[in-house]
Amino acid sequence: MTLIEMMVVVIIIALAATGLGYGLGALERTQLRSACMKITAGVRYAYNRSIAQGTTVRLVFDLEQETMGFEEAHGRVTLARANDERRAEIAEDGSGDDISGVDPWAAAQARIESTLRPSFGASPFSAIEGRRYEAHPLGRGITIERLITPHEPEPRQEGRGSIYFFPGGQTEHAVIWLSDGGDRVFSVEIHPLTGRTRVRDHAWEPDELLDQGTSEVRD
Repeated sequence: MTLIEMMVVVIIIALAATGLGYGLGALERTQLRSACMKITAGVRYAYNRSIAQGTTVRLVFDLEQETMGFEEAHGRVTLARANDERRAEIAEDGSGDDISGVDPWAAAQARIESTLRPSFGASPFSAIEGRRYEAHPLGRGITIERLITPHEPEPRQEGRGSIYFFPGGQTEHAVIWLSDGGDRVFSVEIHPLTGRTRVRDHAWEPDELLDQGTSEVRD
């Protein structure tokens, strides 16, 4: 091969490699956008169901299995305070799951029956029937990096976390970080009054989660 032919071959290989890298990057962004749309659809369903059924619905994220599912309460629900002593002790001994949503009557009974063992009683939540509402992966290679909610003092990065939707048409101001396994992160923000979502193509976190959905931005 002449020097010119070798240069042409090198240029062709370089262009092919560049095109392949760009194609893979575009595919990863598409998968992230698809995962964000799945969360948006899930949020709208949970928001509308809580209003239509008059029940508390929660969107459950498993940060170990990278899945999203739906659960519905069969009774009255309150959110345990972040500084509740029982919640702290249960969290230390448990699996790291979100134990914020409790039945206040069951919690009172548990306190009477066992004063030495911290417990909120039986959970009022159970899975919504139907295959489509079971826990499903958000997408191939998509990971849930962080779940930011006002009922947890720190962003959740492991275990199972939830976002709550209440019968009065209000939800929590929450943010979910999704990653493609690399450096790219998308953020999905949920507005508390409308249940609408906003997707950002970077890691975004508010300085404070407020009931009105207003916040100061920190990138």
